[in-house]
Amino acid sequence: MLRVSNSHEPGPAFGRSPRGFTMVELMVTLTVIAIVALALTAVLMTANRGKTSTMNNIESAQAARSAMDMIADDLRSAGYGADQDATPPQQPIVYVDSTELILCENLQPYPDGTAPHAPPLAYNPTGSPKPAPLNGTAWQPPMKYRTGAELIRYTLDVNNDGQVNANDLTGTEAARTRNPDDFVLMRQVLGDSVGNLAGSNGPDKNEAVALVRKPGGTVAPFYTVYLKGQTTPWNWASGPIPEAQLADVDRVIVKVTAPSSKPDARGNYAETVLTTEVNAARNVPNWGVPTYAVTGTIYNDANKNHVKDAGESGIFGVNVRLGRTYTAATNIAGSFTIRAPAGTFTLRHTPLPNYGSFDSPDSFVLTIPPAASRMFADTLRHGGTANVTVFEDMNANLLQDPGELGMSGVSIRLDPAGTTSYTGNGGYDPVFVQTGGYSITCTPPDSFFVYSTNPQSGTMVDGGSTTHIFAMTKSPMATVRGNVYRDNNRNGVLDAGELGISGVWVGVTSDAGVTVQGYASTDGSGNYSIQVPINDPPHTKAYAIYFVVPNGYFASSRTAISPIWLTAAQTLSNNNFGVVAYQIISLNASRVLSLGSANLMENDWTGNQTDHAHGDNDIVLGADAGGSDNISVWFNLYDSTPLFAPTPSPTSNPPTGYTRDAANSVLSLVVDTLDANVSPFNRPDVATGTQYATAGNLFVWFDQNSSGNQGFLPTTASLSYTTADRGNVQSVLAYDCAGGNKLDLIAGTKSSTAGQGTIEIWAASDAASPTYTQVEIYPPAGLIPSSKLGEVTSMALADLDNDGMKDLVVGTKTGNYNGQVLFFKFVSKATGARFVYQSGQNFSSGAVTSLACLDIDGDGYTDVVAGTQSGSASGQLVYLHNRDLSVPMNFKPLRAVDAPGIVTSLISADFGGASGKDIAMGWRASDSDYGGGVRIYYTDLGTLPSVGVDPSGGSVFNFVPALTVNNFNYGIYPSTPSPPYLTDLARVIG
Repeated sequence: MLRVSNSHEPGPAFGRSPRGFTMVELMVTLTVIAIVALALTAVLMTANRGKTSTMNNIESAQAARSAMDMIADDLRSAGYGADQDATPPQQPIVYVDSTELILCENLQPYPDGTAPHAPPLAYNPTGSPKPAPLNGTAWQPPMKYRTGAELIRYTLDVNNDGQVNANDLTGTEAARTRNPDDFVLMRQVLGDSVGNLAGSNGPDKNEAVALVRKPGGTVAPFYTVYLKGQTTPWNWASGPIPEAQLADVDRVIVKVTAPSSKPDARGNYAETVLTTEVNAARNVPNWGVPTYAVTGTIYNDANKNHVKDAGESGIFGVNVRLGRTYTAATNIAGSFTIRAPAGTFTLRHTPLPNYGSFDSPDSFVLTIPPAASRMFADTLRHGGTANVTVFEDMNANLLQDPGELGMSGVSIRLDPAGTTSYTGNGGYDPVFVQTGGYSITCTPPDSFFVYSTNPQSGTMVDGGSTTHIFAMTKSPMATVRGNVYRDNNRNGVLDAGELGISGVWVGVTSDAGVTVQGYASTDGSGNYSIQVPINDPPHTKAYAIYFVVPNGYFASSRTAISPIWLTAAQTLSNNNFGVVAYQIISLNASRVLSLGSANLMENDWTGNQTDHAHGDNDIVLGADAGGSDNISVWFNLYDSTPLFAPTPSPTSNPPTGYTRDAANSVLSLVVDTLDANVSPFNRPDVATGTQYATAGNLFVWFDQNSSGNQGFLPTTASLSYTTADRGNVQSVLAYDCAGGNKLDLIAGTKSSTAGQGTIEIWAASDAASPTYTQVEIYPPAGLIPSSKLGEVTSMALADLDNDGMKDLVVGTKTGNYNGQVLFFKFVSKATGARFVYQSGQNFSSGAVTSLACLDIDGDGYTDVVAGTQSGSASGQLVYLHNRDLSVPMNFKPLRAVDAPGIVTSLISADFGGASGKDIAMGWRASDSDYGGGVRIYYTDLGTLPSVGVDPSGGSVFNFVPALTVNNFNYGIYPSTPSPPYLTDLARVIG
């Protein structure tokens, strides 16, 4: 049997029903869905609560941060632009309590630093509105101050009723929040003339800073204030900081508590507390130590009774100075206020040009505290006003036509008063002139010249007024040309075959190098060409053409050519400058401290033919105590090549020199004729100053005169002496200052006490081989102020007052980088009236190390240049000008030039150029090394130049402690050399 099956289920046609979900299955499914929905709802609700909490925290933190930062910023600027010269001065902090802060500062608008100030101006206490704490209270400002320093107010008192309560919430953001503790912190800017309406204090700004909690209870105060000298803060239970103590605020701690505006799910409000501190050590304001007011009035004492009577007006704009630091200017009423710390000060003022001080004395010495007040009586001078106008005369018609503007900043000099002023805006300058004749000189700026009459003269009557107009025009140009050449025959003239030197700087000046009218560097052939404005007309101030001598050379011609007058389109040629290279001879020495030179008249002749003596100059050197050669002598071997042997030898043929052992380091020496033992009487001897030793510190070495020993110092010192202070003799001079017919010795010492020293005079006896006796010690001799003298580092002799006798200049060190230069007049050879102190110059930033005397400006009077050490690796040259012989030795510091390092030695001589003396300087790189060098400063321009020339061309780069000058390349046998006879420079290196 076969069975056939079908794969399809039978359908309804076969009578069978389909199967669905049961009720149980349905209920289970719904239950699962409900559980999932509940879980999702719980997650979402939790997340929302977290978001609310986070947002509340962020909101409160942002509010606290913005409030704290704005308050701190304004505190740091408190007092900026305040009127500190008023009486009383405008305080940086005007009012402060636990919830309110009022400051003054000129930051709106910014910048607003000069008058007339822009609104908002300083707060007007008679205007409106008025902050409640300043309305009729002790904190109300006494006046509207002159500067534009407005008030900055931080307050919760929105309605300005003097209370912080629920009434301050009305109409503010705090009224719209659900937090009952919310208050609005406001920042207000108040100042006069807001909206250009006089008397309107604004506010110029009235802005909500943040929602904060009101201090009180558990909420900390906004401000915790510490007064000067107090370690505990001000107790707010005592009320606001009293007005009299606001100036004593030292630091302020700012603490802001800011809540959120909405509660979290539990009904709590998030709070953030932020703190910052503004104090004098790190931030502004820094009110520093307590200060005290010095007030007063300067008035026109019309009836000259030294009393300010009714109707006598104050004088506006007078400068007042308290001590050297504190200044003020009088206001329209003639009043001034200066605040200064405790101390003793001199109060003085500078009368206006048309006034004179009527008080005698015209200054007051004040000790504060307490605060002080003084009056100054001034009286009008007899005279009038010269109305000066300077303008650019563009069409050269001597008239100020429309469009021809006045020139400001032009120098106007009044003589015989000798005063200088400057034109202001519009080219106008009112000059007060005393009665009588006068002249006014206008100095044109660069590229201009005065086309009208200059100077102009007049006569002033009391109360009169005159007019002086100076017409300026642009200067036409002229040209100067020349060559800088190698002067092979040293005749100062550019001869055929003498080649030019390239790269040499040449300039044209009208005032000794202060102003350079034009400059150029020489080309490959040594030529230069410079265009400059003409100076003729007006033919009032001559030009000088000058050049900087290149390193390694000296000038064979003058280094400056003057006077130079140039007219329009002129070309002035053949302004040439010659230079010659130095010849360098090296000698072997070490530890050198001092140096001298002279013709020691050694036996350099044959047999008894003393007329064949070479007559050349030898070198004497002093060194420290590191060996047996504290004194070295080099004999000049003229006319051999080289002139000196590298090492001195007494046994060579001929002898080239020798050494001697001193008792200690030879700090100083002088080479001069001290005895008169055997002919020739002028054979030089040597005196040495040394570091103190048991044997002494001042020694004399008589040059030997016996056959074959001429020029040789004895093996030990001929005479030994000790100064009274047993110090180090750092400077020694020889001069006939104590009577008799021999040279006496002047010893300058560094005593055992730092910063102190003495000068001693040792008188020579009249014996052929003299001995020496101490006859004077300075101080107490010499009338030195306070009988105090620093460590004597250098001395020099020169005729400072043109009386034919040499006076004494002394340089001292009184501290690490302090010193003096003292000037003593040589009065007589009598003890007690020998060298008498005349004047001195204090150096507050430099210990004096060396001195040189020369007439720099060519006026016939000897000036002084002092070398200093101003730091561990720095020093200066200071030009002390001998300016007025009507006052004895009236020296004035005229110019200071930075040296490459510490100045260690100075000497003056003619090193080429014009016939006047120049300056050679030795220097040291620093206290800690022995680098250094030498520089020459040419003075042909009549001043001390700003840079020196290295004569070694860079071959000397060591410390140069001593210098000497002489004509070493000269002798009389076997024959004299051809002129010119030039000064040579010897320097030793450490």
